[in-house]
This record gives sequence, C-alpha cells and structure tokens, in this order.
Amino acid sequence: MAKNRDPSQTKWPVTLDHCFARIILDNTVGGGQSQWDKVIKKPAVRHMSGEQLQQAISLGEEIKAGEVDLCRLDEISLQCRGKNVSKYWKSSTTSVHTTREVAGLPKGSTKGPRPDVNHSEGQETVKKPAAKRQSTLDFGLKPDRSPPTLRSGLGSTNNEKPQTQDKDDIEFLKKTLERIQAHPMLTPYRKRLYTALMSVPKGSYTTYAAMSDYLNSSARAVGSGMRNNPFAPDVPCHRVLAANGSIGGFNGEWGKDGKYASKKIELLRSEGVRFDGSGKVVGEPFRKLHSFEDVDR
Repeated sequence: MAKNRDPSQTKWPVTLDHCFARIILDNTVGGGQSQWDKVIKKPAVRHMSGEQLQQAISLGEEIKAGEVDLCRLDEISLQCRGKNVSKYWKSSTTSVHTTREVAGLPKGSTKGPRPDVNHSEGQETVKKPAAKRQSTLDFGLKPDRSPPTLRSGLGSTNNEKPQTQDKDDIEFLKKTLERIQAHPMLTPYRKRLYTALMSVPKGSYTTYAAMSDYLNSSARAVGSGMRNNPFAPDVPCHRVLAANGSIGGFNGEWGKDGKYASKKIELLRSEGVRFDGSGKVVGEPFRKLHSFEDVDR
C-alpha cells in the first residue's frame, strides 16, 4: 500500500516493514511516550502481552483503513526516540498530544491507548493556536456575514429559514452544549470533541483526520470518543468519515460492511450528503471546526 501510495493515507512517510513496526509499537506498547523496546524486550512478538498485540493489530488496520493519520503517528514515534521531526509541517517545538495523553493513560502505564479512559484535568495540554475565528453569535441570522458553521447541526443552511425557527435552533444548540459541559463523566477532551462535532453543519461531513488536527490529538482518540457518544444523534458523530472518503465507523462497527453502516449512510443522505458508486462521499470535507466560544451559555 505504501509503495503504491494507496489513497487511504494522504502521505506515506515510510515504506519499509521495520518502519511500520516502529511506528505501531511506539504508539501502542510505548503508549506514544517512549520507544517500545524500552518497555518490553526484543523481539516484540515474544514479549508483548495479548492486549498489546491486539492493540498493535488494531492500529495497523486503522492505518490501512485511513482512520488514523500515519504522519502524525510517525511524528509521535520520532519524538519518543528524540529524533528530528521537522520533515512535517508542524515545527519540532509545536505542542503535540501523545496517544497516551489523548487516551488518558496513567503515568507509568506500559500499555497502549484504551478506549473511553478518563483524562484528569492535569492532562490538558496547550492547544495549538486557533485559526482566525468568526463570531458564533449570529447563528445564520445574517447570511451575508455568517459562515455555514454557525448553523452547526441545526438543520439546513437555507438562508430563507424563518427567524422563529432560528430561535428554536439556537435554543437547541445552547441546551446541547450545556448538556455536554454538565455531563459528570466526560473528560475535558471528550467535551471538546463533542462540542466540535456540533460545528459540522447538516449536509456536510468531516473526517477523523480533520477532527484530530483541530483537537491536536490522534484520529484514534477521535474514533474512541465517538464510539462512546452519550448524546447521539443530537451530537452528530455520523458526520465523521474516513480520510479516503469511505464510510468509516458507526456504533462500534467499521467499514461499509459494518452492521450499522447502512444506517450511517441513510442519515447522511437524508441530510444531503452524496456518495458515488463505490460508496465514497462526494465533495470536500468540512474543516472550519470551532468550539462556540462566543455562545452565551
């Protein structure tokens, strides 16, 4: 796949088997914090636990499916080894969440990321600088000024929608955001994840890679958080697809043959998203994600 530049990844930074092994093992056995052979002895296949083996296999499948950004994983692996990562668009001084931080693993753990593990408040890392943000107070009421994001998940972006309905939409948005912030079991990361999902407009889609880039996390952490979404369908995790335009995951199942794939496609089509004959989405992903920081809650 790497040598043929398979479209599941926008860029293939490595092509050799031992490089893929390094990336996968550093991000699972090493937890994204240390190189794997500082955690277990070589060879890995003889000394890793069954859980670590399964995590490594799963991450390999996610790379193959385009669910995770291989460049980001390679960058984390190189950082674990103290190597120069300047070949990527981020500078070597940019703050990057490790997979350990994103998954909320306790310090000293030798196991890789696990789904739905709570972060502590102290694990919040510095956000990367936010892009220039437009006010989110208009909510589409002033179509000459408001970008599509301001109608996030609230219905059609048709500018002729009655103002009374706009008020209802604003109330729905505010109540959903309040529910997210008030949930006692959510980590700070998951609150940010679900809030960002609300900014994806109906009729649009985004990708795991776009979400992870905005949240400065890994696509794997995005997928894990969405599998445990307590607010679905109000918080629209179905609007997130794989980087290659395929359906991605839904309700814990992955790919177009997954048990719930048809339901995800049905939801997206009902909102106006189109798919080609091969089952891949038509059009560019939505990337103007935001966190409604100007909303008066």
